[in-house]
Amino acid sequence: MHLTTTVFAACMCIIATLGHVQPAAITRDVNETEMFYYEIRPELFNWTNGADTKFVFTPSLQNYPDLLHWIHYKFNSKNRHGYLYGTPPAGSVDRQILLDIIGLNKKTYQIETQVIQLNIFERSEYATNEVRFKINNLNVEDMFHEERIPYLLDIFRQNLWLGSKQDLYVTFLASASDLGQRLPLDPNDTEGVIVNLGSTSNFSTILNDLEKEISPLQKMNKCPKDFKRTTVERYFRANGFNLDWCSFKLVELTIINQNHTMDIKDKISSTKHVEENVWELMESLQYSQSMYTDTSKLTITLFIFIILVIGIIFSIGVFRWYKKKKLFF
Repeated sequence: MHLTTTVFAACMCIIATLGHVQPAAITRDVNETEMFYYEIRPELFNWTNGADTKFVFTPSLQNYPDLLHWIHYKFNSKNRHGYLYGTPPAGSVDRQILLDIIGLNKKTYQIETQVIQLNIFERSEYATNEVRFKINNLNVEDMFHEERIPYLLDIFRQNLWLGSKQDLYVTFLASASDLGQRLPLDPNDTEGVIVNLGSTSNFSTILNDLEKEISPLQKMNKCPKDFKRTTVERYFRANGFNLDWCSFKLVELTIINQNHTMDIKDKISSTKHVEENVWELMESLQYSQSMYTDTSKLTITLFIFIILVIGIIFSIGVFRWYKKKKLFF
């Protein structure tokens, strides 16, 4: 009887252990220097996305508490989906990255785990030219909705940068607030999205003419929020994109891998150079102008305060002098 009980207990332990086997990883192939995104849906954990159900997704590098520096996460409260996104750097040492996605169903308090495996591949050719700009009317999570990124790429492929048709891709995408711009005062307002598009093709005449056309905007103290008078505005408005033309910029990149002769150290060095260039874009964004305006306001306020203090001190001195003179007489 004792032996039977022991065997039964051992079988239950084996079953319990098998019940908690790590789920098979979902694989996703991504390319160096090319932005990827992965949509985390409740259906990934066999949950129904009901109107009265709330979900929490917590992604992290497997066996670590956080994500890699180039992988980011956003949650869309409207459709209750999460989004992993980022740009794998050139010369990545780790070609396979495992991510743990922990899902919490706040209605049932059920917790499930899913594993995402990113396979990073080297590009045959890296972008040598980039178009950088800010989209005012969208958040990062909005960019992953349906066909929004393909629509944006097609504007350039079909109208502005025809030579990039074969290899145009998103090299960088981030929320404007993640790069230093202040959050909007109204929570319902969009934060804005910074987008970089790269290609090996030379800039077209249309893009060069456009840069000259908007160059006067970069000299303004404050960029007009709803500036719509560029010659190419119609292409973006028709697809739901409201661009900040003050941030529009054409950038020639350092060649990362020409004829496959650069070693990994050179690639990483060049990638850092590309990443540093991203920050140059922020110099022309509205937040820098706002900071300039705020500094001017602070200086004026401080000057008024000093004058007020001097006035008070002077008034006290006059009052004391008048009081002494009255007592004397």
